[in-house]
Amino acid sequence: MPLPRFVLTRAQFDLAGYVFGWQLNRGGLVLDCHQDFAADFDRDVEGAMDWAEQIIGTRQDWRHTRADGPERWLADDNPAAGTDVLRSIEPRTLLVAVGPGASGKSTFAAEAGLALVICLDSLREQIGGDAGNQAITPAAVVEQNLLLEKHLSEGTTLYLDSTNVEARVRTELVERARRHGRPVVALRFLPHLDTCRARNSARPPNRQVPSDVLAWQHSLALAATPKALVTEGFTAAHDIVTPL
Repeated sequence: MPLPRFVLTRAQFDLAGYVFGWQLNRGGLVLDCHQDFAADFDRDVEGAMDWAEQIIGTRQDWRHTRADGPERWLADDNPAAGTDVLRSIEPRTLLVAVGPGASGKSTFAAEAGLALVICLDSLREQIGGDAGNQAITPAAVVEQNLLLEKHLSEGTTLYLDSTNVEARVRTELVERARRHGRPVVALRFLPHLDTCRARNSARPPNRQVPSDVLAWQHSLALAATPKALVTEGFTAAHDIVTPL
């Protein structure tokens, strides 16, 4: 098994005195060190990953280990993909975006020139004249599912542009694709949370996601690693490069 490209370690280091902090290594060489980011462990880990990815320059898929020493998070030699990932997608595939609001899902579809996109925001606008009206969401989801059934039965490659951060939602999509004998591929969008917040604040007021909801969506997407998504039943899963 090849060695991981990057190793993120939490241990006691000499950071202006012996304190707990983070160290980022590549090939056995120290790239940088940083003190803890937060008192809460999960937020501390997220902060460390964000910091490491700022240094590396792209999103990484981190795996956790405690074997043979301090806690470490490893990034293997599988950098995130861009629109070029679509070259490996076989026809008739259901592409499922997974990511918080303002993470680049719709921008990706536009840049990739995807021919068939089912977008929940667009459906809300068609039904009620307001893409940001969450009260219309149940009706928009009904219409989304009708369109999914139609295009899945026709065998068309299509892209589902909605957050899909909840596992129960993804389970339903995987089952729907399987019933039609279709490959189903997850594309995870997970820029830095601050990037999502900045993009979100630039949206029209009716399209802005509440800050606490955005953080919740981001945390769920963070847990939905490509490995976890494949375990859920996706044919394949890819991290999509997004600005840090």
